Amino acid sequence: MKFKSTPNQCLHIEGKELWISRSVTVLPVLFFVTDGVQYVPLGLRGADLPEGVGQWGLPGGYLDYDETATQAVCREVWEELGLDIPQLIEDFHFEGNLDQPYAVYSTPLRRQNVTLKYALMFHLDKANLPPLAPQVSKGEVVEARWFKVEEALTMPLAFNHHEVMQDCLSSYYA
Repeated sequence: MKFKSTPNQCLHIEGKELWISRSVTVLPVLFFVTDGVQYVPLGLRGADLPEGVGQWGLPGGYLDYDETATQAVCREVWEELGLDIPQLIEDFHFEGNLDQPYAVYSTPLRRQNVTLKYALMFHLDKANLPPLAPQVSKGEVVEARWFKVEEALTMPLAFNHHEVMQDCLSSYYA
């Protein structure tokens, strides 16, 4: 897949790190159900990232100034997991909304002011889980792996993603 993605810039002014056009992030909360079991794909964060190195987490990242939030969700999932969201929607029963986040988190704690959370669940019936193949360097995602949701919810994930998953399951898919 190809994406039009313009890199953002970071400025250092008076000891502060300021990002140009990097105030919004997308956080796809992906679930896959096959043969009655729920799974979540997670990526192991690499050494080139500024936070959460060595921790598992959901895919996600900054919205570039020349793309929609939906395009950013598809791009981030493709880059970090190697999953083609539009193709998955064609191939399987999809429960979620790519046009509208299920939650908007707005607290400027780190490098962003707003996080758009997207609930995405794919029902595969008895099909195998699709292969995971990150498209970015190992410095960003060391590896990607499938976890049973019940296991992932007990893991200490980057950015409290286990709490994000639980909130999504109880508020969006309840």
